[in-house]
Amino acid sequence: MRGRWSRFSFLPVLLFLTVLAGAAPLNEKEIPVYPGAVRDQAAEEERRQFYEEGTRYDHWRLETVRVYTVKKLVDDVCRYYIDKLKAKEGQPVKDPYDLAPGEVDGPWYDLGFWDESIFKTQYEYDVLLNDGEWVAEAFSKRPQWEKGSWLSGASFEWNAALPNGDVAQYVVYVEDEGFDSRKKVDYRSTRIRIEVLVSPSLEAIEEEEDWAMDLAVAAKTEQLRKNPPTEKFLGVPIYPGAVFSPELTAGMSLGDESHIYVYFSNDPPEKVVDFYRKRLGKEPVFVGEEFGYIFPLKGSLPLPDEGLTVQPYVYEAFGLGSYKTTIAIQKQVGD
Repeated sequence: MRGRWSRFSFLPVLLFLTVLAGAAPLNEKEIPVYPGAVRDQAAEEERRQFYEEGTRYDHWRLETVRVYTVKKLVDDVCRYYIDKLKAKEGQPVKDPYDLAPGEVDGPWYDLGFWDESIFKTQYEYDVLLNDGEWVAEAFSKRPQWEKGSWLSGASFEWNAALPNGDVAQYVVYVEDEGFDSRKKVDYRSTRIRIEVLVSPSLEAIEEEEDWAMDLAVAAKTEQLRKNPPTEKFLGVPIYPGAVFSPELTAGMSLGDESHIYVYFSNDPPEKVVDFYRKRLGKEPVFVGEEFGYIFPLKGSLPLPDEGLTVQPYVYEAFGLGSYKTTIAIQKQVGD
C-alpha cells in the first residue's frame, strides 16, 4: 500500500484456548465473511507465494487462503468476528499436537493498536512523510476501542485435531487499511484474511523424517563405498590393513560442518595408538576405557575442531563384522 500507513503484525503463531469440540467452524467455508466484503484474489495469490517461498513454517502447509476488503471501520469488523466466532481474549494453554482427536482449541483473539507516533508530524529533509495534526483530526472522528487507543487490527485463531490425525489451525486476520496523511485520506476500510494451515501429527512427522534420514544415509553410504576418502583428503595416514566403514561414516557425515570417517582394525587399540603416536609425532590423551585415546589434530581438547580417536570396537551387534579397534577421524568440511 504505497503512500499509506498500515500497522499489522499478527503473523501465524500457535496459541490456544481450549473449548468444547465443535464450538468453532472446522470447515473454512463455514467461517463467516463480513457482509459486503469484496474478495481480493490477487492478494490471495501473493499470500500463497509467501508460504511457498518461506521455510519457517516447518511442517505446516497452507490449505486455504481467502482475502477480502470491506468499507467498514476495523472496530465494526472486529466486533463482528468476536460475536460470530464466540471468541475469547486470552493466552495459549495447549500445544496443538497435544490435542485429542476431535478436540478444538479456541477460538481466542488478540488485539493490536495504533502507536501514538502516528500523531507526530514527520519529515525526511523537506519531504512530508506524515502529517500528525491531520491524523489526529481524522482519528478524532473514529471510535476509540478503549480510552486513548484506536484499534489497528486483530487476529482470531483456533485449532483442531482432525479425524485423519492431522492438526489444523484456523486463522482470521482483521487489519485496518490505514490512511494517507499527505493525500488527507482516511480509508476507513478493513482487510480480512482467512487462512487454514494443516500439519501432520508428530508421529507422522517423525516417521517421515526417519524415512528421509534413512534415504540420505543410504545414498551417502553408496557414495562413500564407491569413493572412499584418501590419506591426502584426511590429512593423516590410514592405519595399515584398516577396513573403512561407509555405513557408519555416512551416518556421522550428513552435517555441513564436520564429518567423521570410521575404520576398523583387528589389531588391539594399544598397537594402533603406538602407530599414530609415531606417525603424527603427538602424544594422545587417554579419556577412559570406553572412549579410548584421542589425538587432537586441529584445535584443542576437550573438543578439538579435528581429531583422531582410537577406541575398543563395539559394533559387532550391528552386523558390521568382528574387530578389535575402531579408528575415527573427525574432519572439518565446512567454511
